[in-house]
Amino acid sequence: MDRPIVIIISDEQEFSVAITASWLVERNVPALSVKGSDSCNQIQKENFDLAIVGGFQPELLAPVLESLRATGKPVIHVSRLNGHSPKLPGVVSLPEMFAWPELLITVATQILERNCAATDLSRVLEANSQLEHQAALGRYMLEVRHNLNNALTSVLGNSELMLLDPEDLSPTLRPQVETIRNMSMRMNEIMQRFSSLQKELQLVEQQSWKKSAKSASTGA
Repeated sequence: MDRPIVIIISDEQEFSVAITASWLVERNVPALSVKGSDSCNQIQKENFDLAIVGGFQPELLAPVLESLRATGKPVIHVSRLNGHSPKLPGVVSLPEMFAWPELLITVATQILERNCAATDLSRVLEANSQLEHQAALGRYMLEVRHNLNNALTSVLGNSELMLLDPEDLSPTLRPQVETIRNMSMRMNEIMQRFSSLQKELQLVEQQSWKKSAKSASTGA
């Protein structure tokens, strides 16, 4: 997993220090970046996984939160006990009460872990979709294999018959018939590989079923 990036946006040094000092004693520490409220116009271009906001004048809160919401990334707003805490989608509000840095880190860690799980799930679903497409193509090839074999056998047999009697072929036509025969033989080899692959897959599947059944009976 890549190290998550957390930006702390505040105009108060004590606010940022309290968060970083508490986080540095944890086992897993993200990459921390501290910014001021005057950098909210640049935030949309930043690459981060979570933003923590707090410690500046109330009139600056709305533009900062709106800028962060435009990125689609999760945001935690640490509000003063008597301060205004806007209810915005994607923004988690926490009061700046006793031991608030520890509570903040707990919530932030859960958010980062959830985001990581969602990213992993998206990758698994995408990989599974690709495998399903490949499996569908493989099943189609196996289904039409018999018809292809019949067609190849007919083409190969007729080309062989034409080459048996050289008097029936002109000098310019014979190389073309030989090419048809050779390409048919190559395609036939490919189809034989499909047959071998199908048998191997069936054997692996049978062994897997046996192993699962054995494990289930042993566990019972």
